[in-house]
Amino acid sequence: MGMVGLLLTAVLSLISLSVKNSRLANNRTNAVSLAQQGVELMRTYRDYSWTNLLIQANGTNYDLPGGWIVETGLNAVCPTINNIYGYYLRCVELTTPQLGEEVVAVKVTVSWVEGSQEYKTEQRTKLSLWERE
Repeated sequence: MGMVGLLLTAVLSLISLSVKNSRLANNRTNAVSLAQQGVELMRTYRDYSWTNLLIQANGTNYDLPGGWIVETGLNAVCPTINNIYGYYLRCVELTTPQLGEEVVAVKVTVSWVEGSQEYKTEQRTKLSLWERE
């Protein structure tokens, strides 16, 4: 009986660990997708108004909620509560590497809390005005 109980405990622990790792992998995949979506939103914002993007590139963190729309611009500091699916927090930081340089560095961070541990993923890129008027 003792051997069966020990074996059953080991199998249940292994199943529990597998479920946890599967859930974490799924959450990480969703977070990477949301971060990439944030980068694409910044590309759209660049195409919509390069001048406004340069003005916003001052190192402030901006909120990109799930229903973010280009026309509203970037004006909100990242909140401290989860804002996408009630689970993920997505922020974008825009900076200009050199004063007067027409390149904007974009860093999109997506974070989430699972249990008592916080996880995050980042996507980075640099945007420039690739099409002159």
